[in-house]
Amino acid sequence: MTNNPEGPPVGMLLRMAHVRAREVFTEALRPLGLKSFHYGALAVLIQKGPCSQRRLSESMSTDKSTMVRLVDDLERMGLITRTPVPTDRRTQSITLTDKGREVFAKADEVAAATHDYLLEDFSDDERRVLWELLVRFTKYDM
Repeated sequence: MTNNPEGPPVGMLLRMAHVRAREVFTEALRPLGLKSFHYGALAVLIQKGPCSQRRLSESMSTDKSTMVRLVDDLERMGLITRTPVPTDRRTQSITLTDKGREVFAKADEVAAATHDYLLEDFSDDERRVLWELLVRFTKYDM
């Protein structure tokens, strides 16, 4: 069976789930002055450490022009710095500032609370199964 004959296809349901999660999370992040994609970039930098804008863009599956605006936003907020890479003058290393780490810690608390809110109608077993299925579906490499 390729699709549920009584409802929308899987792709549409995943898109709707993504939009709902992004809207709820973005609203929850508003007091911190962040949007969900800001959180995503900070999370990558926390996980991978300083990296080039290109690597950050690849890690987030974001196009180059969107990444330029995102990095500009984060720099303007004082959450990251850009420094030239000595071995490649065209490349800049993006590094979290102390303020960036502090804001990420607060945003991560918001993420956890949002996660609980979005999945409040799910049992612990259902949450685990959903997570496992999404990891398998996306072929997410941990």
